Amino acid sequence: MEESIQKYHLDVLSCHENIMFETLIYDFNIISETVKSITFETTEGEELTPMRGYFAIKEIDGVKNKYFIKEEFYNQLPIRANDCEELYFKESVRSKSIVYNSLNPTPFKIHSKKVWNSEKEFVDMLLPFKHSKPDQWTLHKIVAIMGYVGKTFIGDCSISEFGKSSIFEVLHSLTKKSPVFQPRSVPGVLAQITGDGNMVFDEVGNTNSDTKRCMENFTLQVGGNKPVYLNGALKSKNTKSKYDVGEQSITYLYNTLDQYKSEEEFFENMFDNNIAIDSRLLKLRFDGILEEKFDKDFNMIKVAEDNKMFYMDIAKHLLWLKEQKRTNAYKRRYSSKEVPKLNGRKRRIYDEITWLIDKYAGNQYIYSKFVNIFNDCINSYKEMIGHSGYHMMDIKVELVEDSPRDKLMNYLKEKKVATYKEIEEYMGKDVNNLLGELNKSGDVFTPQPDKWSVL
Repeated sequence: MEESIQKYHLDVLSCHENIMFETLIYDFNIISETVKSITFETTEGEELTPMRGYFAIKEIDGVKNKYFIKEEFYNQLPIRANDCEELYFKESVRSKSIVYNSLNPTPFKIHSKKVWNSEKEFVDMLLPFKHSKPDQWTLHKIVAIMGYVGKTFIGDCSISEFGKSSIFEVLHSLTKKSPVFQPRSVPGVLAQITGDGNMVFDEVGNTNSDTKRCMENFTLQVGGNKPVYLNGALKSKNTKSKYDVGEQSITYLYNTLDQYKSEEEFFENMFDNNIAIDSRLLKLRFDGILEEKFDKDFNMIKVAEDNKMFYMDIAKHLLWLKEQKRTNAYKRRYSSKEVPKLNGRKRRIYDEITWLIDKYAGNQYIYSKFVNIFNDCINSYKEMIGHSGYHMMDIKVELVEDSPRDKLMNYLKEKKVATYKEIEEYMGKDVNNLLGELNKSGDVFTPQPDKWSVL
């Protein structure tokens, strides 16, 4: 396994999670509806003075632990639960639950920051695995990133060898807001709601009927763009009656139709109201096989520790992208002549994905190339289930012209190295002053006489 790929090994990322996130309590871990005054007992049975705060559930290595978060720390979440004492909370006459109370909690905050110069550099850097269809792999990374950065509802379909869960698992390891899971209970579904992340359901065909109904209801409500999800399973332990889902994304991962023994096992036939579910999801079929070979013949703990700041930089850049999307700070630069004729909900999801394609593309050619691949994935899915593809329609987009500086920087990034004459011909004007400014600011340099590159 190449050394440059080792940092993306899921076992390495698991080590990173243990180092960084094991004792972190997030707002979505809170299970109390309101602040409560709680009387605890010590392990010796001594009753303590009542404390005001909230209960939280945190799963660590498959074990669910209950925490008490004092009221004064609620607005500082996420916090690291340091130096926990073990207390008892009387659930009933015969039952006491073990609760961990942090004696020295510390706030934990990752601040947004633009770390990579361009989104092309950022996306290409993430999981640069060998794949039989590299462009499809790149598009899949873009779709996964937008599930965290924006708000999308996706049916993500491919053959099992495509490697579709990888990017979501990596994103979750770095943000704790893109969980990939196979739900086995109603509380198991609700526990994964983050409010502003991506819930990734992985092969849910064997889910029991109650859990499947919960998934269906959740998808219908959240996919219908309701800002609050009302929990209909109020008897479920450790769940809340309502959840803030204003920025929640949902993704379903499943295989192509021909990989199931019967059509009844396929996603299209899974729910009671499949038509309503279909209206809320933009479904894509990806092609290709992940060719990267993974092994464990290296020091995983060391790799995790060595890349701690690298992982933090990815998280910071993702938060920066979130801010760009939330504040409409980025204006599209490119357009496609044709787009699929989608309904309102699916068109909104389509626009979310093409927003990042636009940021990724350094020119019109790359934008058109990936939008065409995106369109093919949409129509390939339709054809797989026996329907004709979406009709294409012309669309006009108001474009924002690149500034001379951005135009030149994008050109050099694509070109790698260019002479002054080549730059002048591309820009259509004298560029001596512009190159001088970029050179002074450290954006470009001259690797050889009369040749320019991005620094």
